Amino acid sequence: MSLQESFSSSRSTEIRGTAMPRSAPECTTIHARAARGIWPKKTAFHWAEAAGVKERLAKYWLAGRPVNEAGKLALIRLLD
Repeated sequence: MSLQESFSSSRSTEIRGTAMPRSAPECTTIHARAARGIWPKKTAFHWAEAAGVKERLAKYWLAGRPVNEAGKLALIRLLD
């Protein structure tokens, strides 16, 4: 196997989001699941755009931190 083949085969691994921490409040889990259902790819990016916040904050929400009003309203607007 050449170096290029081994490099390309190692990069083909799909990276998935991590599971919710057990300490995450149930409402946070529901919001994160809804966001992942709406935007299965680049969830944090799209949720941040819809909520008008930075992508890093959306990543915190997806990691189990409490979702602020802007994040909740972004999901409600899309579901209505």
